[in-house]
Amino acid sequence: MEFTELKEKEFMEFVNSRPEKNFFQTIMMKKRIELDGYEVYLVGVKEKNKIVAASLIAETGHSFMGKRTFEAYKGFIMDYSNKELLDFMTLEVKKFLKEKNGLRLIIDPYIPNVSRDMDANIIDGIDNRQIKDYLYKLGYKDHDGAQVKWCYCLDINGKKSDELFNDFRSSTRNNISRTISKFKLEIKTLKKDELSEFKKVTSDTCDRRSFSDKTLKYYEEMYDCFGDDVTFKICQLNCDTYINYLEEETTEMVRRINELSDSASNKKKKEQMKKDIENNKKKVEETKKLKDEKGNIIPLSAAMFIMYGDEIVYLFSGSYAELMNFCGQYRLQWEIIKYAADNGYKRYNFYGIQDVFNPEGKDRGVYEFKKGFGGYVEELLGSFEITVSPINNLYEFLRKVKKVIKRG
Repeated sequence: MEFTELKEKEFMEFVNSRPEKNFFQTIMMKKRIELDGYEVYLVGVKEKNKIVAASLIAETGHSFMGKRTFEAYKGFIMDYSNKELLDFMTLEVKKFLKEKNGLRLIIDPYIPNVSRDMDANIIDGIDNRQIKDYLYKLGYKDHDGAQVKWCYCLDINGKKSDELFNDFRSSTRNNISRTISKFKLEIKTLKKDELSEFKKVTSDTCDRRSFSDKTLKYYEEMYDCFGDDVTFKICQLNCDTYINYLEEETTEMVRRINELSDSASNKKKKEQMKKDIENNKKKVEETKKLKDEKGNIIPLSAAMFIMYGDEIVYLFSGSYAELMNFCGQYRLQWEIIKYAADNGYKRYNFYGIQDVFNPEGKDRGVYEFKKGFGGYVEELLGSFEITVSPINNLYEFLRKVKKVIKRG
């Protein structure tokens, strides 16, 4: 086996052939990270001149006493069950990073730990816990990083969009149907010079939920670097279209009332339609007021999707809380799930979830929202770090001391 730096073309050809492929381990992401001024390396292992392992490894910007932390985001790309290969890759990467003034290496492999159902119960299927044990044996230890470990996914492979829709929770189906037949919501795909519209929605959401948002520059760079592999979409309400629908529906109900006889059996129908008419009139007035305040075209929700390999990943999003009743977030999900099914993708990844085992957690609602579309929980193997320089031991000691002082 030979450890070597890889050319971009051979790196991507190998990555695209592997089941662990993910958008973090791509030339597109390499370009995105380099825009921040960080060094990025493409390394791998060849056996008889054939690549058997590869990884994008990037400087993170975190340093200690002149030594730098590196991370293989969602890497390495390789068969982790091949212990000899994992051993060799780890050893050679450590040597390589030592020459690059490395402090430590962080990895978070894009492989599941164990198979789980939609409620996160362990089920028969994948079990990679022995890989985690071997990583510990090689000197890796758990890393408390920011990378996503718990995801929510939808198996699309070979399924039609109608079939997927029928498997959604009834409340989810109803919400989606209302966005199409009643609210007449529109989906807009944004161009680069329109990404400020996306940023407004995500900033509002992050402020509301006390999260930190990415910059507009970041979104623009993702647009440039990923090209056709990324899409930014906004779900919006056209007030005039919605008002027209309500008024036409009201006219139709008035006509039906006038046509119904005054029999006892029709009395309840008439009463209900009269209530519906009053409700429609109220909604017309509310929508006219909304139009006066915000304009005719009103953004409701926005989302960014990465479309790479066999899956589409729902990466960043936002919604205006005061407009949630229009269910824009449901329509966005349905549009991209339908697109994935119609274009041969195998999986839709809703990406991160939290409070999986805490029904009272503040982020549990996001998990419950995603469960409405069917699917399953995916627990990734986890995030691990391994020491490259002995100075890392001092760094870890000082971190522990700092934590003790903070608790005190």
